[in-house]
Amino acid sequence: MKKVKYLALAVLLTGSFAMTSCSDDDVATTQVNANLNISNSIGNDLTVKTGTYTFANVSTGLETTIDYGSTLTRAASESTLATLTDGLYNVTFIGTATYTYTETQIVENEEVEVEKTAEADIQGSQQNVEVKGGSVTLNLTVYVQNKDEKGNFVIAEIFAGGSYNTATGKQYNGDQYIRIHNNSSETLYADGLVLLESKFTTSQKFDYTPNVMDQAMVVQVVARVPGTGKEHPVLPGKSIILCDNAIDHTEALSTSANLTNADFEWYTGGTSSNPDVDNPDVPNLDMIFNYTKTVWLLAKQGNRAYAIGRIPEGISSENFIADNLYDGTYIAVNGKEMPVTNAYKFPNEWIIDAVNLSPKTAYVWNVVSPALDMGYSYIGEGTAAVENAGKAVVRRTSYTTEDGRAVLQDTNNSSVDFKASVRATLLPAQ
Repeated sequence: MKKVKYLALAVLLTGSFAMTSCSDDDVATTQVNANLNISNSIGNDLTVKTGTYTFANVSTGLETTIDYGSTLTRAASESTLATLTDGLYNVTFIGTATYTYTETQIVENEEVEVEKTAEADIQGSQQNVEVKGGSVTLNLTVYVQNKDEKGNFVIAEIFAGGSYNTATGKQYNGDQYIRIHNNSSETLYADGLVLLESKFTTSQKFDYTPNVMDQAMVVQVVARVPGTGKEHPVLPGKSIILCDNAIDHTEALSTSANLTNADFEWYTGGTSSNPDVDNPDVPNLDMIFNYTKTVWLLAKQGNRAYAIGRIPEGISSENFIADNLYDGTYIAVNGKEMPVTNAYKFPNEWIIDAVNLSPKTAYVWNVVSPALDMGYSYIGEGTAAVENAGKAVVRRTSYTTEDGRAVLQDTNNSSVDFKASVRATLLPAQ
């Protein structure tokens, strides 16, 4: 999900959730009565034009979809949106809105203000919404995406599953990689690009205090591409590879990948008993912060979020560390308040692209703002090393230009932008 300029519409679904009577044999259901209130923040007369609500039952996976306007209008303050079985729901809204704005034009050598109409894509989500008897208010923020026609870097592939040696029955480490694609029509420079790994997992949710998701991503790895600004050009439609060990892994495991041509590798040193491999011919990422002092591996369970971004010029690594510590707490399973350690805040406005990953059978929540990624993708159904071995998430191609440049799909929704649980593209063909 590329970073674009966005503005938030405060959308309030004020639900009067009335519990229907039921016998012991009935399933409890709740009527969802909703009022859609829109605060206008990008122009005049902003009006939702089209859209679809999706209520996904967390327990059953069953989805209820309702088209905007079919049962709910702006003027209808007490329209029934849906009748749902009681439970927890992940709620999304995807649609379009129109608005008017004024533009200065030259008419007969004079400046005049001309009113114009424009359309914006809008989407928003909220997870773990409790639908049950009583009165419930759902606050849903919908983000207006202003299209970035020039494009930017996007995460094209995450190979976090790694490989598995069936002969030894053990995981094979070191061949993980992330592919980053220049999705623009211009040459971009990778210098200063930052790779991030989330501190929180998508498969386990705690009540974190403070909750800074709307402002920043809480991370445990901040690794930056070296360079002074224009040392590492990436042509339009081309990609760079960031990997663990930039070696030919097929020499040790034939089903693995040859990563000797990788552009950068992450190196954490390791320990005397478990050293990290360093290819001197491939530049290392600058480790601004890494939670581990041994060997850093991408989460093979596929239960963290990854992002790329940039730290603004003038902010040194030391200043970033000094100014962005996440000093938070959470309530553990035993009810005790626990500190969050080894975590930093990376402001959302610095993030270019973010992808939530979660095992399909273990998904609980997203750990980045829905402004950056509204969905998630998965390496495997579960977390087993054998199942996830060789698996990656690969971004879909939206279209190919006349000169053969692939433009990858980027709607800020990993659930639709990525092909999930597919064979990593740099592995040998089976």
